[in-house]
Amino acid sequence: MSTCTPTVGAMALYTVHGEGGQPPSLASAAAELGVSLEDLDAAFGVVTVDPPAGLYAVHARADRVNATTGAERRYRGPYSSPTIVPLDPARKTREGD
Repeated sequence: MSTCTPTVGAMALYTVHGEGGQPPSLASAAAELGVSLEDLDAAFGVVTVDPPAGLYAVHARADRVNATTGAERRYRGPYSSPTIVPLDPARKTREGD
């Protein structure tokens, strides 16, 4: 499995589906999106969004995902993926923390 993270092209979030209650592998997520494995961010991996619905998220190169419409595709996206950081330092909840 490739562990490189693409550095060319804008990355976006896409939702993909798992089967049988299991998350998809990076390879099956790439196949669902119609891209090569190298077009996914292996460091981001496959992130759980809604396990009962079999919904997971991956980072993929937006310029490589085929923009099909309607029932032809199972995935959704692209979605923006801003960096999320805490606004304030962690607060003590009790003495000794």
